[in-house]
Amino acid sequence: MLRIFIFKLVLVTIALLILVLEIHIGKKLAARLRPLRSFKILKRAYLVFILGGQSVMLLAIFYPGRGPETTLPHWFQPLYGSLMAINYAHAVWLVPFGLMALVMFLVKKAYARKSSAQGIAETSTAENEEGITRWDFLNKSAALFGFAANFLPTVTSVGAISGIFLGSKEIVTMPKEIHIRSLHDDLKGVKIVQISDIHVGTLIGERYLGFTLDLIRNAKPDYIVVTGDIIDSNNVFLPVAARYFRAIEQIVPQRKKGPPRLLGVLGNHDLIDDGEAVAKGLTQAGLKILRNSSVTTTRGRGSLQIAGLDYPRDMSSRFSIMQNYFAQTQASLKREIPLVVLNHHPSDFEFLKTQRVDLVLSGHTHGGQINFSEDRNSPLNATTYIYKYYIDHYSEAASQLYVNRGLGHWFPLRIHCPPEITVLTLV
Repeated sequence: MLRIFIFKLVLVTIALLILVLEIHIGKKLAARLRPLRSFKILKRAYLVFILGGQSVMLLAIFYPGRGPETTLPHWFQPLYGSLMAINYAHAVWLVPFGLMALVMFLVKKAYARKSSAQGIAETSTAENEEGITRWDFLNKSAALFGFAANFLPTVTSVGAISGIFLGSKEIVTMPKEIHIRSLHDDLKGVKIVQISDIHVGTLIGERYLGFTLDLIRNAKPDYIVVTGDIIDSNNVFLPVAARYFRAIEQIVPQRKKGPPRLLGVLGNHDLIDDGEAVAKGLTQAGLKILRNSSVTTTRGRGSLQIAGLDYPRDMSSRFSIMQNYFAQTQASLKREIPLVVLNHHPSDFEFLKTQRVDLVLSGHTHGGQINFSEDRNSPLNATTYIYKYYIDHYSEAASQLYVNRGLGHWFPLRIHCPPEITVLTLV
């Protein structure tokens, strides 16, 4: 109950802040556009625009639990995504608009102080004799900039909605050869399929998941690993995820001898509702959840260790907790056997690459989800300012990291970053 209360409290706060911004923008635009003949039409359109976006927030706030408890109908999802886009577009501009309002306030205050010091009559005379003053120019420029800025959330909303319909939708199967030092010849050619960030919930349901099964099956994997964020935010969808993994288990059924061939770890979204229930339910469905533990698989005379780190629940000290989790796991590992670590957050590679880990498989970032350049280090990709590691393959300090782009989403907008099923071949 406490988690749900906090969840709804956060949504209420965000919804109110967005509403305040929308009302502020509406008043500013109305003051300028009132003389237009089409003003009433524009006013009504803007009202519909606001109410549409707020409706998604209100649904999540007032609906029992964490929102709708069934996957939304396929025909409704584009509309739902469009309404979400309106909210996200305004949320993105909350801080910039706050800063702009502060700058405008300071400029006006400075202008008022300057005018007061010179005297209104003197200022007026100076205007008539010398034309516009420097302070007038600054004040009017700031006002013009402020008016133009009011259109930014709308433009952003239109861009996001366009991306929903025109962006990357097709699931790609991404083949990748991974060279692991000291890998026994008997293990060369082993295929590991990685899926991540499925986000089973209101937008990702059985229809979408069913389509992925053939893609996974056609890859002919020896092992399938899942690197977190399986459930979006509501454990009511746990049965849907369980049915999905029962179907996947048929692709890599457990042999009479040896460890499970369907392995996974939890991510931050899996902990939003009840992480213990998620781990238990998925394990019962055939997905072995590794929580600071490992398995050793063999083929012929070759051995390979696959370890999984739990996701820390305390976000304030996540990195140090992860190191403690790895220390716990490391106690049962053998240094001479190659090691693959499943860990949801790719930033942890900064530490794991120093720990004799051959390969780390992660997710979390969705590959940036919105990329305007194929060069992952390009300043056009916003995620590069947030994460050092966020997409594809990295090799550093005799260790490697692969960051999966994610199979699902919690917001249906992808640009130059399609949903991904990774097929890793060990060589």
